[in-house]
Amino acid sequence: MKRFIIYLLLSTPLLANAQYVKSNKDTNIVVRFEEKSKKKKTTAENNVLKIAPLGFITGSFPIYYERVVNEFFTVQLGAGLTNRNYLRNSIQSVGQVDGDGFNNIVYPWGDGNSASTIYDQADDAFDFSHRTAAFGYMFSIQPRLYFDSEAPDGAYLGLSYEYSRYAFKIPGMIENGFSSSYIHKGATKKEHENLSDLMVYFGYHDLYDRLSVDYTTGMGIRNVKGTKYAFGTDGSFPSTNAPIEGFANYKQTNFNFTIGIRVGYHF
Repeated sequence: MKRFIIYLLLSTPLLANAQYVKSNKDTNIVVRFEEKSKKKKTTAENNVLKIAPLGFITGSFPIYYERVVNEFFTVQLGAGLTNRNYLRNSIQSVGQVDGDGFNNIVYPWGDGNSASTIYDQADDAFDFSHRTAAFGYMFSIQPRLYFDSEAPDGAYLGLSYEYSRYAFKIPGMIENGFSSSYIHKGATKKEHENLSDLMVYFGYHDLYDRLSVDYTTGMGIRNVKGTKYAFGTDGSFPSTNAPIEGFANYKQTNFNFTIGIRVGYHF
């Protein structure tokens, strides 16, 4: 009877993972429970694909791929398209380029700081009254160090380089009938602006069943190099007021701060 009860207990689900050792006399029973080993992350779970759902604010539409290198280190690569940067347009004041913190600007008729009677009559930089955005491109690389838990989960510190090229189109200036003024009705002129960002990022990467959410904050240095359409008339020849058109090249270096969120799928 004692043996039957013991076998019955050992057959229940609660003791399914137990092991027992029985002596020759059937009176001493040792029951030992073995703790299940912790599931280890497989190599198939070392990849994360992400997008930036709020990228339209900065006109950036990248796809990011993060790959685990070891338990605390990953590398994230990004590539995608660019379009109109609404955030930059709202922060950067609209005005003559060389009056808004830019330097080393060179107009078709010479240095903007020279004592010239020619001024730019074309739309100011970041003015979209006649200018439209075209598609450009971007790419980035960001090594990450995870110090809160096993990568790619938890808090991290990252060093990032990102290059973005924004493209624009604007009609050239032509004479407005017989009024001796000029308007944007001419042939399309292509402009561009290149942003190079060297940033330090601090963030937190949450991993769920298959979903990932990446919260990030970054700060660093931004270098800007751009080309805008410029048009002027040479007042030194009042009889003809000779028009001059071309492209003005400008540069800018400033502090950059950004916050963002990226969602993705890890596998």
